[in-house]
Amino acid sequence: MSNLTPSPLRPVHPFIEATLPNGMRVSYYVMPLASIPCDFFADPDGRWTYESLCEAARFTGCGVAVGALKHAFNGHPEGSAVVTLNAETRPYVAIIECPIAYECADPSAERATTAA
Repeated sequence: MSNLTPSPLRPVHPFIEATLPNGMRVSYYVMPLASIPCDFFADPDGRWTYESLCEAARFTGCGVAVGALKHAFNGHPEGSAVVTLNAETRPYVAIIECPIAYECADPSAERATTAA
């Protein structure tokens, strides 16, 4: 029996990793959700919608849960999205690092250009 809890000496490797055109970095794992420090009452950091996370994870239909990492995990920063199916028989988890959501504090900064 193997222990799937990651450690600094033996990290768990995702079976698929991809960076999508919208900037989301997706890593897929096959492991028990109990091994991932996630909070399903918290919202992930960055720019996202429920639909965009489900699409990025390629999980469709009902029974998809979205949460956030409580602290850094396996190289993913705290606040990354944790997307999973609500099924113990399908232990697939997608950890998605979303692009940063930001706005210019000064609206004129949006139109400013520089010559470098």
